[in-house]
Amino acid sequence: MAEIVRMPKMSDTMEEGVIAVWHKKVGDKVESGELMAEIETDKATMDYESFNEGTVLYLGAEEGEAVAVNGILAIVGSDGEDYKALLNGNGSAPAEKKEEAPKEEKSAPAEKIDTSSINAEIVRMPKMSDTMEEGVIAAWHKKVGDTVESGELMAEVETDKATMEYESYNDGTVLYLGAKEGESVKVNGILAIVGEAGADYETLIKADEQGGDSDTTVEE
Repeated sequence: MAEIVRMPKMSDTMEEGVIAVWHKKVGDKVESGELMAEIETDKATMDYESFNEGTVLYLGAEEGEAVAVNGILAIVGSDGEDYKALLNGNGSAPAEKKEEAPKEEKSAPAEKIDTSSINAEIVRMPKMSDTMEEGVIAAWHKKVGDTVESGELMAEVETDKATMEYESYNDGTVLYLGAKEGESVKVNGILAIVGEAGADYETLIKADEQGGDSDTTVEE
């Protein structure tokens, strides 16, 4: 059965990705974990490895063109399979109408924590496949105190489809890791914090929790 391959959100600020290079063309066979494309994000050029197995039926953009996050990057399925219905429907089911629960009165919000002077950045778990909800840390290639550069291998992450390499988008010192090997981190949860050595990462975590990411579990 043909399946849409969507542009993943490879960084916290990414809104679209530009196809730098295709490593597969329509009609080619592709296997899970095989390099499919190189994608330019707002921070770096990253390898995109396939989560699917089958024949490339459709490519959503040419080299040099942009695809929005969650837009159609490609369609992979059986050789000769009709994929046009997926394009017409954009591969998404109609949204269900939900009844709104009675609104509760909210208490006055707490004073927002100022993090503007903290020279560090939260690294979030990216959505590496269309169905991914969390990733399990298979292996860390960096530990707290290590220096990391953009494009350098930081971790191996098990998704619902494959084990993928996670390359850093940041330069600096690893100040904090959000999970131990074997533990899971939800999509958009705190994977790590990278920045200037000695930066106050604990305040960043508190500010993130205040911002509504109460589901994020952090580990020392």
